[in-house]
Amino acid sequence: MIDTHPTSFAGVTPSPAWAFAQYQQIRANLPEGLPAEQQPETRTLDSLAPLVDQFQAFVFDAFGVLNAGPRAFPSAIRRIRQLQERGKTVRILSNAATASHGALVAKYQGMGFDIKPGELVSSRWVLEQSLVRQPRQGRFGVLSPASSAPDTLGVDWLPVRPGIQAEDLDRLDGFIFLSSEGWNEEVQQVLTQSLARHPRPLLVANPDLVAPRGDCLTLEPGYFAHMLMSQSAIEPEFFGKPYRPAFDAVLQTLGGIDPADILMVGDTLHTDILGGQAAGMKTMLITAEGALQGMDVPDCIAQSGIVPDFIAPLI
Repeated sequence: MIDTHPTSFAGVTPSPAWAFAQYQQIRANLPEGLPAEQQPETRTLDSLAPLVDQFQAFVFDAFGVLNAGPRAFPSAIRRIRQLQERGKTVRILSNAATASHGALVAKYQGMGFDIKPGELVSSRWVLEQSLVRQPRQGRFGVLSPASSAPDTLGVDWLPVRPGIQAEDLDRLDGFIFLSSEGWNEEVQQVLTQSLARHPRPLLVANPDLVAPRGDCLTLEPGYFAHMLMSQSAIEPEFFGKPYRPAFDAVLQTLGGIDPADILMVGDTLHTDILGGQAAGMKTMLITAEGALQGMDVPDCIAQSGIVPDFIAPLI
């Protein structure tokens, strides 16, 4: 299957340095970080191995930590297996929202990760649970490819894809952004103009600005949602990391484990580390692949003021 997530948009081709700068620009729209007096003293490790007995539960970001696009990291498969054999509680907390929850679980099982449906919390699943608790009235435009099975959302919906007309958007009561797959400048402009004329709810499953997919970064729904927010009078509702709905959902699956006994492991300071700290978890930043690959990591930490408890190249 050909991946059609955009690797460029309006002359922008994302790089780790560009993505970091973009996260810094939207910092005011993200959760607050720890005050200076509560920042941890970061320990640099070769891997997660010395921490296996220190924590009761381990929560892993997916892209950049377990895999890059369709490529799973063999060391990650081995580490997850080791933790499970040691009786540790393992969760995957993913902002991926193109695939339904069941399809995403099957994807990671197919990569070699021995996980059950209850061990993966996706931002799409978090959104779907919110829609069950608080049904939204009216007809929603769903921003996603046909393969993403939007019927699982449980709303009356119309697909929003390239070629849709402005009058069709104006008749909708709100929008749900699942995936940037197939997104382009034309449909972004039409949606921006429609929301500027008539502000309506925008529910965003995936707040990521970029995602690592092998040898490139793709632009993700968070990038386009923040652009929409800056160009119209809307306040998107985000369901994935670093926002609380995602972390509250994963904590609920952990049966009352103290957040201080949970290690959040991710590759992005502004989503995984910031969100984990805001939820009271300890954090580990992974640097060999993903969002900060090739970057001056200490400088990024200093600029952002987001300080992980631990740093390692891989898990």
